[in-house]
Amino acid sequence: MKVKIVGCYCTWFKELSTSFIIDDNMLFDVPAGSFKTLLTENKLDNIEYIVISHFHSDHFADLHAVIDYLNQHNVPQNIKILAPKGCKERLQTLLKTMEVFHLNQFIDEKITFIDCENNKIVKLGDYKIKCFKMLHQTLDAYGFTIEKDGVKLGFTGDSAMCNNVVKIIKHCDTIFIDTATIVENNKHLSAQEVLSLANEYKTCNFIPIHMTYKSRDYIKDYLSIPTQGQEYIFQKR
Repeated sequence: MKVKIVGCYCTWFKELSTSFIIDDNMLFDVPAGSFKTLLTENKLDNIEYIVISHFHSDHFADLHAVIDYLNQHNVPQNIKILAPKGCKERLQTLLKTMEVFHLNQFIDEKITFIDCENNKIVKLGDYKIKCFKMLHQTLDAYGFTIEKDGVKLGFTGDSAMCNNVVKIIKHCDTIFIDTATIVENNKHLSAQEVLSLANEYKTCNFIPIHMTYKSRDYIKDYLSIPTQGQEYIFQKR
C-alpha cells in the first residue's frame, strides 16, 4: 500500500492539516484549504473512495471542492464515502450555505454514503476497513484500520487516549497517530502518551500526525517526522 501525506499538522499552522491519499484511489480526510494542494500535487481523477474521520473543518471542509472537481471532469466511477452518520445531510447543508446547488445531482447519482459504526467492517474494493469509535470530546469521531494485500495500517483520526487507540495499534503494522498536544486531555493524544505507546508496542511503526510545533519538537528525537508530500510504501511483513 502507498500512503502519500497531503498534510500532517493541526489547524493553526502554515502546513496543511492531516490528510492522506492511499494508492491514488482513496482520499482520507479533506481539511479546509487542502483542495489547492490536492489539485496541483495529486491526480484526483482516480479517487473512488473517501474516508472522513469526523466533521471538524480541518477534516471535512473541502469535501465539496473535491466533489465539484470529480463532477466537472465527468469521472466514470461511482464514489463511496465512509463517514460518521449524517455526512450527506451535512454536505448538502454546506452546498446550500455556499449556493453551490449544481452538485446535488452528482451527489444523488454518483455517491454512496456509508455510515461509520464502532467495530463495523466495510469492504471498499480491495480494502478491508474497520471503524473504531474514538474519544474526541463528545464528537462522533472515528479511527480506522485499513488492510490490503496483507498490509495492515492504522489511522487514529483525532482522539485522546482510549481503549480503541490500543486496539488499532495491536491490529496494525504501522499506525498514523494523533500527536497534537503536550498535555493530556479529552481531545487529542499527547506526545508523551504516544512515546509511551511506542515504547510498549515495539512491533508497530508509529508515525505522528496532527502535530503542533511543540509536539513535533517533543518527539522528533524518538520518532520519524513525516512531511507534506512524503510517500510511504508499505509491504506485507
